Amino acid sequence: MAGDNGLLSALAMNPAVILTVGAVLGAFVPNGFAAIRRPLMLVFVAMSAFQLQRLGLGEYGALSIFGEPVTMLRIDPLSRIFAVVFHIAAALNLIYAWRSRDRAQDFATLAYPAAALGGVLAGDLVTLFVWWELAAMTSAFFVLGPGTRATFLAAMRYLTIQILSGVLLLAGIVLVYRETGSLAFGEIGLRDGAGAIKMSGLVMLLAFGIKAAFPLLHNWVQDSYPKADFAGTIVLSVFTTKLAVASLARAFPGTGELVYIGAVMTIFPIFFALIENDLKKVLCYSINNQIGFMVIGIGFGTAASMNGAVGYAFTNIIFESLLFMAVGAAIYRTGTSKATELGGLYRTMPVTMVFCIIGAMSISAFPGFAGFVTKGLIIDAAGEAHAFWIWLVLLFASAGVLEHAGIKIPYFTFFAHDSARRPKEAPPAMLIAMGISAFLCIAIGVYPEPLYALMPYPEALADYHPYAPYHVVEQLQLLLWAVLAFAVLILIKWYPAEVPSANLDTDWFYRVPGRDLFIWAVAAVRAIWRLVWRLASTRFMRAMDRIYAVHGPEGAMARSWPTGFMALATAVVLGLALFIAFIS
Repeated sequence: MAGDNGLLSALAMNPAVILTVGAVLGAFVPNGFAAIRRPLMLVFVAMSAFQLQRLGLGEYGALSIFGEPVTMLRIDPLSRIFAVVFHIAAALNLIYAWRSRDRAQDFATLAYPAAALGGVLAGDLVTLFVWWELAAMTSAFFVLGPGTRATFLAAMRYLTIQILSGVLLLAGIVLVYRETGSLAFGEIGLRDGAGAIKMSGLVMLLAFGIKAAFPLLHNWVQDSYPKADFAGTIVLSVFTTKLAVASLARAFPGTGELVYIGAVMTIFPIFFALIENDLKKVLCYSINNQIGFMVIGIGFGTAASMNGAVGYAFTNIIFESLLFMAVGAAIYRTGTSKATELGGLYRTMPVTMVFCIIGAMSISAFPGFAGFVTKGLIIDAAGEAHAFWIWLVLLFASAGVLEHAGIKIPYFTFFAHDSARRPKEAPPAMLIAMGISAFLCIAIGVYPEPLYALMPYPEALADYHPYAPYHVVEQLQLLLWAVLAFAVLILIKWYPAEVPSANLDTDWFYRVPGRDLFIWAVAAVRAIWRLVWRLASTRFMRAMDRIYAVHGPEGAMARSWPTGFMALATAVVLGLALFIAFIS
C-alpha cells in the first residue's frame, strides 16, 4: 500500500473527510455545551464546500493498494452537481433540527451526508465500497433513534438490506476487476460487446438497485424511514437513494433495461400513496416515484436525458426535503403524521402551509418552480427516442405525483376536515430551513441557468428553452386536468378515504410468511443438528469403547507377547521395508 504520508494527504483534501471530522468532533461535545454542537458542524459544512470549490475539477488522492492504482477523489461535472446539493441539504438539515440534543443523531446528521458525499466523489470501486458501507451504518442511527422495539426491528431489517447491497457491491467489484484488471469506477454496463449480459454488470446493477429502491427491492424505504423521528426522516430521504442514482449514472448510462425499470417505479407507488393514511409513508412512496424519473433518464443515456436525470435529482432533493420538513413541522407540533388526525392546521401554521404548497408545486412541476425546469428534459428525451409508451407513462406519472404529493400532502395536512388541533407555528429554525428551501425552489424555477451550468453536458442545453410555449402549455394542461380530477373525485366521494389502516406491500412476504419460514428453517436446522450430534456422539463413544477395549489396561495390546512373536513381527516389518526400497 502507498506510504502513510500519501494516504494522510489524500484523506486531508477530501471534502467528505472534512465532514466526517466535523461529525466526530460534534459527537464529543458534551450535552452541557450542546448549543454549540450544530454551529460547529455548520462550520465544517462550510469548510467542506470551500474545499470542493478550491479543488475544482480533476482527480486527486491517487494511491496504490497492493500494487493497484486507486483514485480516492474525483471531481467531475457528474459528481460535482451531487456534491453541491449534498452540501446544501446537509446545512439545511442541521438548521432544521437546531435544538436537537441527541448526540447520536447529531453525529449521524453530518456523518451520513459525509459518507454519501464520499461515495459520489469516489474515483475507484474500493473507495466507493468503503463510503457505501459507512452510509449504511451511519443512516441506521436515525431508524434506531426513537429506541422502541419496533424501531429496533426496523433498523435490523434496514441494515440487513443495506449490508446485502454492500455484499453484492463487493462481489461486483471482484468480478469487474477479473474482467477488466482495473478498479476504476467508470462505465460498467450490463452487456458485453456481443450483447450478452455480463455477470459483473448484473451484480453491480443489483447492488445499486437495492439502494435505488428498484421495484420489489423498494420496501425498506417505507419500512424504515417512517420509523425515524420527524427530523431523521428528512435526512434519510435525501442521501441513500441519490447516492445510488449517482452511481447508476456513472456505471450504467444508456442501459435500456433501466428505462422499463424506471417506468414501473414511477407508476406503482402512486396507488399505494393514494390509499396510505400515514403522510410520512406517502412521501416515502413519492421517493420511489421520483427516483423512477431519474432512472428513466439514465436509461436513455443521451446528453439531454442525463442532464435531466441528475438535474432532477438536484431539485428533487430540495423540494422533497421541503415537503418532509413541512410535514415534520406538523408532526412536531401535533405528535401525529396520520391524515385522519390532521387537517385545519392552516389556521395556526400559515407560514408552514405556504412553504408546503411551494414544495407541492415544485414536485408537481408547475411552471415557475424547480421541478418544471428539469423534469421536462426527461420527458423530452422520451419523445426524441420515439418511446411513445414511456412518454405516456411519464405523463401519467406526472399527474399521479400531483395527486399524491402535490395535492394530498398539503390538503390533508392543512385543510380537509378540521381536526380541532390548534398548534403553534413551527419553531424559527424550522421556518428558516423551510424558507431557504422554498426560496431555492422558486429561484431555480425562475432562473435555472446556474443549475444548467452545473450539469454534466451543459452544451446539450444550448437549444433547450424550458419556458417555450409548448412546454408550458403541455404541462399546464396536464396539471389542470389532474387538479380537476382530484376536485371531482373529492366532490363525488370517489377519492380513497383516509382511514386508520395498515396497507400491505410486498414487504408482507418477508415480514409474515418470510419470518415464519425463517423460524421454521431455524427449528429445522436445530433439529437436524441435534440428530447429527446424537448419531455422531453415539458412534464416537462406541469407537472409543473399542479402542479402550484393545489398548486399555485390560486390553489385548496391554498383554505380554512371546519373544518369538516379536521377532517374527520385526522380520515382517524389515522385509516390507526392503521390498518397498527395491521397487522404488
